[in-house]
Amino acid sequence: MDHESAFHILIVDDEKDDIELAASYLQEEGYRLSFSTNGMSVIEGLERKNVDLILLDIHISEIDGFSIAKALKRDPKTSDIPIMFITAQTDIKDISKAFEAGGVDYIVKPFNDIELKARVRTHLENVSYLRDIKEKQAKLAQLSITDPLTKLYNFLYFDTQLKKYQIEQEEFWFVYIKINRFDTINALYGFTKANKILKMFAQLLQESMPKNSTIARLYGVGFGVLTNNYELKYMQKLYRTIEKGFLQKLNDIGISDYSIVFYHVNEPFRDTEQLYKKVQNIFREVIEEGKKYEFVTNPRS
Repeated sequence: MDHESAFHILIVDDEKDDIELAASYLQEEGYRLSFSTNGMSVIEGLERKNVDLILLDIHISEIDGFSIAKALKRDPKTSDIPIMFITAQTDIKDISKAFEAGGVDYIVKPFNDIELKARVRTHLENVSYLRDIKEKQAKLAQLSITDPLTKLYNFLYFDTQLKKYQIEQEEFWFVYIKINRFDTINALYGFTKANKILKMFAQLLQESMPKNSTIARLYGVGFGVLTNNYELKYMQKLYRTIEKGFLQKLNDIGISDYSIVFYHVNEPFRDTEQLYKKVQNIFREVIEEGKKYEFVTNPRS
């Protein structure tokens, strides 16, 4: 086993001889091992240890193994750690209590090295399998909210964040940016080059907008940004910064015509569709009037 990625096992038993025996068997498998003879210290300090499996004696002094297990299962930070109980008896009541307390297995002392290794290996394989599933689920979840071309958020995620603002009735800025006449770029350079330009445009957006902004590709050449309730003068300064640095970089990648609307949302809105229509109508007016940008604020701003 690769020691850098070796599983970490915590053995909790107030009998040092039992700990040493279990450790001698498990060290042969390359696991990282920690030991405790005090049940309370396990409850108080476990979350800092990054443990993958716990071997827990049922009849430990001060506090029994069942109480330790229940405490660990109540804590979200430790509830997923599998617990294998250690017992010197095969009393059915104790075994039943072990499973009721959240144990996944038990093993009887004195240990048989083959049995101990096999049981531990089985549960660690389960740990590895479950982690793999969680990682894949996390990747799938991320893919579901990511635009595949630009790697920005997609409309689905943007709309979800907008609805959060709606529910919480927070003030914020909705920035809408659209590349104009992009069909000309497609015609001149072809789809491959045009897609590269879109990706570069997305990167420039990320570099230009305030940190913690939600930046998304809403559709083809339309992009949206949700950002905090900054003062108007800050947003105006942001636009001047965009004009100086961002515009030059856009020219460098072949984009010479874009328009942007800064819409300050500081009053409740009925639904997100209503807000989209407002912003799109304002944007249409900007285009018709031949302007590059527009700041829209409520009279209270």
